[in-house]
Amino acid sequence: MLTRRRFVSNSAALSTALAFPAGARFAFAQRGAATFRNPILGGDHPDASPIRVGNDFYLTHSSFDYVPGLIVWHSKDLINWKPVASALHKYPGIVWAPYLCEYQAHFYIYFPAGGELCVVHSARPEGPWSDPISLGIRAIDPAHIAANGKRYLYMAGGRMAELADDGLSVNVAPREVYQPWPIPPDWRVECVCMEAPKLLEHNGYFYLNVAEGGTAGPATSHMVVSMRSKSAEGPWEFSPYNPIAHTSSRDDRWASIGHGRLVDTPDGKWYMTVHAYENGYRTLGRQMLLLPIEWTKDGWFRVPPGVTADSAIPMPIAGSKQQPFFDPSDDFSTPELGLQWAFWHQFDAARLKTGNGALELSARGRSLADSPVMATAVGGHAYTVEVDVEIDPGCTAGLVLFYNPEHGTGIQIGADGIFTRGTTGSIKSRQERGATRATLRIVNDRQQVDFYYKLPDKAWVRTQDSGEISGLHHNVLGGFLDVRPALYASGSGKATFHGFRYWPEVKAAGVELSATNSVDVHRYFPGRQVEV
Repeated sequence: MLTRRRFVSNSAALSTALAFPAGARFAFAQRGAATFRNPILGGDHPDASPIRVGNDFYLTHSSFDYVPGLIVWHSKDLINWKPVASALHKYPGIVWAPYLCEYQAHFYIYFPAGGELCVVHSARPEGPWSDPISLGIRAIDPAHIAANGKRYLYMAGGRMAELADDGLSVNVAPREVYQPWPIPPDWRVECVCMEAPKLLEHNGYFYLNVAEGGTAGPATSHMVVSMRSKSAEGPWEFSPYNPIAHTSSRDDRWASIGHGRLVDTPDGKWYMTVHAYENGYRTLGRQMLLLPIEWTKDGWFRVPPGVTADSAIPMPIAGSKQQPFFDPSDDFSTPELGLQWAFWHQFDAARLKTGNGALELSARGRSLADSPVMATAVGGHAYTVEVDVEIDPGCTAGLVLFYNPEHGTGIQIGADGIFTRGTTGSIKSRQERGATRATLRIVNDRQQVDFYYKLPDKAWVRTQDSGEISGLHHNVLGGFLDVRPALYASGSGKATFHGFRYWPEVKAAGVELSATNSVDVHRYFPGRQVEV
């Protein structure tokens, strides 16, 4: 079985950092300055790879088992992000840790698919993107850098290859060029696991960030480690400020902080993106955080002393404010599938039809275990999702909280009526036999889950069965996945869905709330300062 540890055993890894020039730390003390709170992308958006293009920022992140994949996000301020494109439309295998970069006004995403390095390219971050091109290297976590007319591709485990001039093939096979930073022997980590190289050229030096300590496991595992060299090929010297980012205690809000990449603003401030699990909410996956970075007089960078991932941090771009996360609600009014949606392992455009307020999804498989769900990643400690569904004879369809085909819970409608599914597949009591149309609702209240349904012109009904999902995460089940709302249809015929609705709050049945109503953000997004 393919695992990250198999690729990065006895290796070192990098995380992400955001930086302020020396002397700019006074900004943290300015009164009245707009601030942001982490996460900046709630829910599972791991291994983020941001770049700046003029006054715009773009990033992509791991899509793992989902397709369309390699979603490209856009921001004007590094804090508020919206999806603008997908670079993968066929499932090439599990996609880990992509690397978005620009070279000579052309854009590339290097990524591993099923353990083999590939690349797609485009004239614009918004696409269209090319089909994947295999580089013929068995590795993970690629990172691109160019110097003196040569192009290099770093990868997990300390290796580097030389690319062809067009960046689409390999000229010189990989060789080992860097080593892991020595983790103190009394630190509690998962493994050495050097991975996630990220590269930057700045003021006469090349900087290499890696991640070490293991991606999950103990809260104090993952970390960002940095090194520098006068040459893009090394040799590399370790930063005296290592680790640049690291969870210091199992009691911290953010666990396993790592995988950092630096990016600057048009006015010269520096930041670093990292990902982390939230303490007590690992079901949300690895969420994207942003940290400020300052450069020291001796040419190294660090997170300013006293600043943590849970601090209130001044907005990177003056005049902007942190807004609510991207809303995945969908009225299915357009003929294109929304970028918030992705299918588990299989994307067949002929299987679905969307537009005019409806999504028709042809049934596939016999149950949730073999029916590719259509899912969307969300953040927050509590939320409500709801959808109207109508089924053909022979079809079973539902609204679920999905981790993988073996583990998910939800409410479904089929030939035997409306029923709920436990997290490990057990089917609970069946009701409303003969029903073919209903509105289904799931309320996730801090990992305690309730289910509701409503037949046409009838009152809401809450099922007797409830669920609990706190164990649906990587440290228990593996896979580096998250729990996300999903739609599915199995059996024969089709299901027709109308109006997928999401609220970042508990919405009790019978309480009609507009999606634009005020939300107690501080309850479900602790410390987050936003306007809603």
